[in-house]
Amino acid sequence: MADEENETNRVEMFEMSHRLRMKIGCDPKAEEEGFLNPEALEEADALIEELCKECPAAIAGHLETLADLWGRMRDMGDGPERTELAGDIFTTSHEIKDFGAMCGYDLVAHFAESLRDYIGQTELNLTAQRVIIQAHLDAMQTVHRAGLKDDAGPVAEELKKAVKIAIDKYR
Repeated sequence: MADEENETNRVEMFEMSHRLRMKIGCDPKAEEEGFLNPEALEEADALIEELCKECPAAIAGHLETLADLWGRMRDMGDGPERTELAGDIFTTSHEIKDFGAMCGYDLVAHFAESLRDYIGQTELNLTAQRVIIQAHLDAMQTVHRAGLKDDAGPVAEELKKAVKIAIDKYR
């Protein structure tokens, strides 16, 4: 009976390999906890800086894609194709949010995140969508055309207020 208890209460320890740390040039056994290779950080910062040079063009491309998706979805009735297009709008909004947030385009990131969350969390009511999605798209296009980055200031607040009115009216 004692052997059975020991057998069921036995614990095995597994040592996990730290493949991610090895990929960035760290020896996980030699480094203290929390260490990041400074050269790897500099390389990552340089890659991000290079990527951010192309950010306005990337955001413009994503906004074109978003406008195209919305143009196809806007007057479509419920169905699997509309659901698929909503998923594509979700993904494109998420990509705009990521680019904007990473490269300091906080205002477009704010509206993209709001649109992504609306698509992801809200029942897809056709009437509400026509207004709310269009308000988000209009705000992002305005922000991009004006070259606005900061999510504070009078213009940013006015745009946020306009989108909030659309959301509040139809939720």
